[in-house]
Amino acid sequence: MWKFYLSKKCQIDFVSEVVNLTAPDFIFNDFYYFDKIPSTQDFAFEIIKRKKKINPSVVICNTQSRGKGRKGYLWSSPKGGIWVSIFLESTLKLENLFLFVMIAAICICETIEKETNLKPKVKWPNDVFVNGKKVAGVLLDVETCIDNGKNKIIIGLGINTNNDLRLTKSKLKNKHHNHYPMTTLKDEANKPDISNAHFLSRLLNNLSHHLSKIESDTFVNENILNNYIKRIMESRSHIVYSFNVDEKAFEGEIVDVDIDGSLLVRDIHQQKIIKIHSANSVNLR
Repeated sequence: MWKFYLSKKCQIDFVSEVVNLTAPDFIFNDFYYFDKIPSTQDFAFEIIKRKKKINPSVVICNTQSRGKGRKGYLWSSPKGGIWVSIFLESTLKLENLFLFVMIAAICICETIEKETNLKPKVKWPNDVFVNGKKVAGVLLDVETCIDNGKNKIIIGLGINTNNDLRLTKSKLKNKHHNHYPMTTLKDEANKPDISNAHFLSRLLNNLSHHLSKIESDTFVNENILNNYIKRIMESRSHIVYSFNVDEKAFEGEIVDVDIDGSLLVRDIHQQKIIKIHSANSVNLR
């Protein structure tokens, strides 16, 4: 049975529409819906720290005042976009948890294709681009639990669907340099509006399908990995990657991606292969 936790200003209509479009084997049980919240990711952290056992859950808001991106950067989250965090428990080992990022990124890409016919690509490790412009991002946080051998996983999803692009950019002003051009699905698809309810429902159903099987012995992740790698390779026509290893910066070409999310990169100048383990080794350009 689904449980809804709504702030006073929110109507149940949006969440009900999302849930009513879901499949019978939908894994998400609890929904938290806010008009405005500092961060869906922070709220999810509060929940998992308070509860010993958690159900797969979804946190949704219309706007975030302190939305989070990778490396602690602000994620601009004005009204009109999709700002969501999902959280659940997992027995996967820490070295395999990057699979959650792969699944989330691929599910966003597939949903964009179904809803708009656009052809999104992935910028390693966690950003989704359309026509060379950033449209969505994924953030993975993990709370380890020694008692029961399960990790508590929080996946943040930020998607520019209908939000005003000028307002979105203005909220980033003086916060940090915007290294890549940004866009919205509405602008790129040249549509009057994207149905956030339909988009979110399709996205959550897709996530549910993969996440319900992720710990099964029969789960085949090769398709996810291959899809992820394919979209990263395609993104290279729009993105020049710069890396930093042992305090030495170099431009590199991605050759392959491992299941743990690490990269094999060819140094363009020295023509040698280097393994990149951390997203912190990627320089923003």
